[in-house]
Amino acid sequence: MSVQRKAHELANALAASPEYARLQAAQEEIEERQAAKIMLQDARKKEMLLREKHASGEDISESELADLQKTVELVSFNPYIRELMEAEYALSEMLMEIWAVITEAVGIEQSDEAGLGSDESSPESAPEKTKSRLWVPGRDT
Repeated sequence: MSVQRKAHELANALAASPEYARLQAAQEEIEERQAAKIMLQDARKKEMLLREKHASGEDISESELADLQKTVELVSFNPYIRELMEAEYALSEMLMEIWAVITEAVGIEQSDEAGLGSDESSPESAPEKTKSRLWVPGRDT
C-alpha cells in the first residue's frame, strides 16, 4: 500500500470529520452575515499586519498588541465569529494530534516551540507552554 494512497485516505477522512463539517458550517454562517464578516476581516487584517511585522524582524509595540487583543475580544462576542474560532481550534487540535502520531512513527523529534514537546502529557497543555503574543483563531487571549 502506497504512502500517497494512505494520505488520500486520511484527507478523505478529514474532509468527512465532524470537526471539518463544523468549520464549514461556521464559515457559511459568517458569509451570510455581513456584520460578522466585516468584523472578522478587520480582526484578521490586524493580525496579519502584526504577523508580517514580526516576520520581518520588527518589534510589535504594546499598543499594537493591546489593539489586536481588544479587537479579538470584541469580535469574539459575536456568536457566529465565536463559533468559527472554536471550530478552527477544534480542527487544528485534531491536525496537531495527527502530526504528533506521524512524527512519532517516523522518529522525528517535535519542537517545543510548536507546543508539542514529548514531555507534554496532553494536547490541552500545549498552549500553556508557548505563550504567543499573536492572536490565533479559537484560542482565548
